[in-house]
Amino acid sequence: MSRGAEESENMAVTPLTCLDEFENAIAQDKGVVVDFCATWAALCRAIDPVFERFSGLPEFAGRVGFYSVDLDEAFPIAQKAGVGPVPVFMAFCNGVKIGEVVAPDPGALHELIGRAGAAGADA
Repeated sequence: MSRGAEESENMAVTPLTCLDEFENAIAQDKGVVVDFCATWAALCRAIDPVFERFSGLPEFAGRVGFYSVDLDEAFPIAQKAGVGPVPVFMAFCNGVKIGEVVAPDPGALHELIGRAGAAGADA
């Protein structure tokens, strides 16, 4: 298997490209974290690999859904979610926003993902 194929199989962050996908993702009864980013934003490029790494941690496996929205590809989703500056990470459970992190802060992001996992476990 090629290195590229291995990486795509291990990729745990699912891109969302339309409003229906977003609404279905956040409506789940498990915690969901959405990374709103833009490829041109240096802070996004800095934190996105951290989000990707967190998505593969065993402590979140099966408990948290990891999604991304590229503002240039799916601006209507960002608009509906009320996204301002990027990067911003929003956590949802059962369609309800339960928190957000508006900075490239790995510690705060890890905590947000943990809250999403706990909310899903309680649902």
